[in-house]
Amino acid sequence: MAKYKIVSVASYNEKEFEQFQENITRVRYMKYFNGTEPAFKERESTGILTGALLSLVVGVIIVPYLLRLGSHFSDRTIFGFMLLMAASAVFLGIWGFLKRREEKGRVYRPVPDEEFDRYLEFDFQGLIKRARLVVAEATTVIKNGEDSIEGVDPILLWSAESYSSNVNLPLLLKCGDDGFIRASNLYVMILFPTEKGMYINITYLNLCSGQAKFDRVYACAYEDVKDITYEDREYGQVSQQGKAEIKRVKSFLITSDAGDTKEVGVDVVDYDIMDQYGGRFNEQPALDALAFLREKAGLDQADPPAKAGADPAAMPG
Repeated sequence: MAKYKIVSVASYNEKEFEQFQENITRVRYMKYFNGTEPAFKERESTGILTGALLSLVVGVIIVPYLLRLGSHFSDRTIFGFMLLMAASAVFLGIWGFLKRREEKGRVYRPVPDEEFDRYLEFDFQGLIKRARLVVAEATTVIKNGEDSIEGVDPILLWSAESYSSNVNLPLLLKCGDDGFIRASNLYVMILFPTEKGMYINITYLNLCSGQAKFDRVYACAYEDVKDITYEDREYGQVSQQGKAEIKRVKSFLITSDAGDTKEVGVDVVDYDIMDQYGGRFNEQPALDALAFLREKAGLDQADPPAKAGADPAAMPG
């Protein structure tokens, strides 16, 4: 679907997408969770101390040994060379240790919450454009022009997800300065509410790679909706590492009589993560979606519309 070699959700933003900015974005995501302090091998002091070690080993031991083998250089010249390299090693060593002390006391600027959110919004815009293509391709009603999701404002809900679309990029979590918990791996539900019903794309999005995978598509007429809830619950699952676990969550759920959409939803709040990291999850999108969709489906009316006579073929299950 995308015309770029790297299939990132950002690439669906067409003219706004630039590969250089894409690379910066992924690195900044990683630095948001892991910090901006450089790794040991990336530090300036490491390079200086490495130079000191090389001066000592190569200049004081290896080179003088080779010069003595059949060389016309005198012992006095070789000894002078050794002293010069030893002095260089001492100088670099002192400089490197002083630089290391300076680096340990330096305060590295973290990636702010606002920057993370700005990148996330850009990725979400690309993810929505991608979802329109995925839903249109997978849904017969949309293909046949019997309904349309073009121009429909989507509802987007997501949760922190331990199961990753890339096993080499595990879930990273951080409680921001604003008290909201942010995650590197997301389980995302994009819902398009038309006049006839709801069309849903669910996918796994990894922010550090920018890739969305393992799509599922659902469609459900409003007449088939039994309930739309947002409430606490517990359930068992098997983690990506094969470990059985009980999840304590607050879930946004749509239940219906429409075939494979019997229960579709997303865990907006994970209480175990809150206990571990503090802070809270942003629940406002779920609360807004709950009020809007319940009204759309007629669930809050005193006398909900009768479901008799609904054409089950109008919306595929």
